[in-house]
Amino acid sequence: MYELLYKVYYSELCSYIYNLNKNKQQAEDIVQNVMLNIWKNRHSLKIETSLKSYLYKASYFEFITLYNSKKRELNYIKTIKNDALNFFAEEDGDILKTKVKKINAAIDKLPPKCKEIFILNKFKGLRYHEIADTLNVSIKTVETHMSKGLSRIKDEIKTLS
Repeated sequence: MYELLYKVYYSELCSYIYNLNKNKQQAEDIVQNVMLNIWKNRHSLKIETSLKSYLYKASYFEFITLYNSKKRELNYIKTIKNDALNFFAEEDGDILKTKVKKINAAIDKLPPKCKEIFILNKFKGLRYHEIADTLNVSIKTVETHMSKGLSRIKDEIKTLS
């Protein structure tokens, strides 16, 4: 009886489920589970429709159960992934804040004229010739102070890391 059921409906049901999920292995697993459940429960089953209709409905419900299970699993994985990304983003923010503090501390340690020129250039956005005009110094002096300032800031950051 089971062999006949299997021979007649197995490939047909596999094709039906494959059309729903586009996964041959999963379609075969679903149909095998349905066939196995029917065989296990053969003495207590009361099929009130045609056998073919019953098999299609059972296969469909098995597919839906698996689909919902996979969907919950994917949602759980997405939640974990988002939590992990948020954790690392917060950690990156903390690292960035620490780096900014280190850079500000390094800027504060610059000599007064060097610090003033650095701030005018990097924070106020003035160009070298504008700084030179504002402070009544040569462009070469501005270049020297900027070079010295950048070098000292880099050295300071290296020692703090």
